[in-house]
Amino acid sequence: MKKVLLIKFFLLMSCSNYIVDPRGSKEPQEIVRDKIECRTIIKENLNAFVRIFDGQKLMKNCLKGRGHSILN
Repeated sequence: MKKVLLIKFFLLMSCSNYIVDPRGSKEPQEIVRDKIECRTIIKENLNAFVRIFDGQKLMKNCLKGRGHSILN
């Protein structure tokens, strides 16, 4: 059981990073503000379980919706 949980943990951690391409973004200077706002929106509107499993996907979608280019 411990091995299964450990494997799931590492799989989730490996897919949690994303790269924002500043040249492909409409307003690259606004990335910090947009990340903070997206994190706040996700935190205020979803429970912890959903944030753990779908948080990165939602963050990518939020940033894409704000005009930023996400590479991975």
